[in-house]
Amino acid sequence: MKKYAFLSCLIMVSLILAACQMVIPNPTVPAVEKEDLGQQATLESLLTQQAATIESLSTLVAPTASPVPAETEVPPEPTAIPEVTVIPVFTGEFIVIESGGLVFKLPFEVAPNAEVTTVLPDDPNEGWPEFALPARRMVSFSGYGIQDHFHTPVIYVYAIDKLIQGGQVGASKATELQALLSDPTFDLQSAERLPFLPPFNAAQVFHVLEQRLDSEHNSGIRYLTLYSQGIVGVDNYNIFYTYQGISADGRYYIAAVLPINSTLLSSVQLTQAELETIAADYPAYITSMIDLIKADNGASLIPTLAALDAMMMSLFSQD
Repeated sequence: MKKYAFLSCLIMVSLILAACQMVIPNPTVPAVEKEDLGQQATLESLLTQQAATIESLSTLVAPTASPVPAETEVPPEPTAIPEVTVIPVFTGEFIVIESGGLVFKLPFEVAPNAEVTTVLPDDPNEGWPEFALPARRMVSFSGYGIQDHFHTPVIYVYAIDKLIQGGQVGASKATELQALLSDPTFDLQSAERLPFLPPFNAAQVFHVLEQRLDSEHNSGIRYLTLYSQGIVGVDNYNIFYTYQGISADGRYYIAAVLPINSTLLSSVQLTQAELETIAADYPAYITSMIDLIKADNGASLIPTLAALDAMMMSLFSQD
């Protein structure tokens, strides 16, 4: 018995010692679990890289546009406002003319006096039949400031109903002017020709310094122009001021032919040699003269535009 007890104790001690010397190995992870862990690690790596890329891009380009500072904001383009021409106001001395049923203010710088007479109807059998006009009142000036000129200073007042009834040029110009005045969008400067009476056996070479004029007495247009049958120079002998208007009551057509001078223009007619020179390119010559007059805007004119405009706007018929 003692022998067996001894052997049992010996075996137990051996087992205990063997257990103390045993090396416990790392637990084995199943293949499936290893694959899952590998995919997770790869996914985490990709997410980390993506986050870094997004952060880098966010640094370069803001996700939303930065607000524009108030002081740098570009306001909407304003609506174009038509340019308004300021008509010079006449402040000089004048006398009031009452003659032949017409009343108007006559500036002393234009002439010291004027009178109104009646002109009989034109005879269609004399001259150009289409130019024949009905009876009209005519304003003649005494002592007009410019004497050496191709045109005589004059203002005509025609009854519009007589113009229309007579037909021909008078009727066409009357209706043309009525249409122009009723259309505020009509561009005076771009028009090839502007309405004009009395009719001339010549062409309107150009017009410049065009302006609408309106008053309680009448409304119309004024401009500087030159009429000719051939090539002529733009000089103080040929150019003149005209007003073409209609009385406030619509009954009368008012037409003025008034000589003017300008310090920009020659006071003598061009020589034959000078005419031949401008004839080589006459349109270019006319354009250059128009530009010269426009740039001056009437500042060098005698009489002044202010005086001539004021006189024409003041004219009315008492009947």
